[in-house]
Amino acid sequence: MSRLEQNQKKQLNNKIYLSLAILIIVIILLFTVGLKVLLNASSFVARVTEKKSDNQLKKNQNLIEDIDIDSIPIATNSSRIFVGGSVVNFDQVEFYLNGDLVKESSLLSSDSFIEEIGDLVKGQNEVFVIGKLKDSDEEKKSNIFTVFYKSDKPKLDIKEPQDNSKTNNLEIKIMGETDKETYIKVNDLPVVVDSQGIFQTMVRLKEGENKITITAQDVAENKEEKILTVIYEKD
Repeated sequence: MSRLEQNQKKQLNNKIYLSLAILIIVIILLFTVGLKVLLNASSFVARVTEKKSDNQLKKNQNLIEDIDIDSIPIATNSSRIFVGGSVVNFDQVEFYLNGDLVKESSLLSSDSFIEEIGDLVKGQNEVFVIGKLKDSDEEKKSNIFTVFYKSDKPKLDIKEPQDNSKTNNLEIKIMGETDKETYIKVNDLPVVVDSQGIFQTMVRLKEGENKITITAQDVAENKEEKILTVIYEKD
């Protein structure tokens, strides 16, 4: 073998050794630096996922506190009323009247509820509901609502004028007395009632017979009505 061929063979071997050395270095870097980068990336993703899970868990824990009554009368003339509302993350609702449990309801496919409860007492009644979970001790009580129950008609005492009276005045005064917090209408027009239940207004008459309708209605929608006849005769 000539000297030239020996030099060429030596150079080729050096290139092979260099290439192998570079390949080994690359492999080492991949298994050290690359693996570290991969682990850091995995750790970052895990932390983000865990944070989202924690936020979602906190959100769900907050939602379990929600319960509300949004449909209930302030006053009623019936001993039975409907109570409606909504809950979040509860599957049972208990209904309480004046501190006593009067009804229970299971929520199978909806977060809203409406139930009829009865046996209200005359006067003020306190109503509230409690949301519960079947397989948990979690529960929450709603706000307490006051419902006024009254079934009697309001008082309607007409002081003036007398029924079937006659007058030669074009206008006549209507005066009477009713219960407090009662609305009065005379011929469908509202009349002011003072703090003592006294009301009065003027009504213009037509010649001949006049029918005057006086209506009293309380907050529980009980009504009382009287119709007066007044005859207007010109001088």
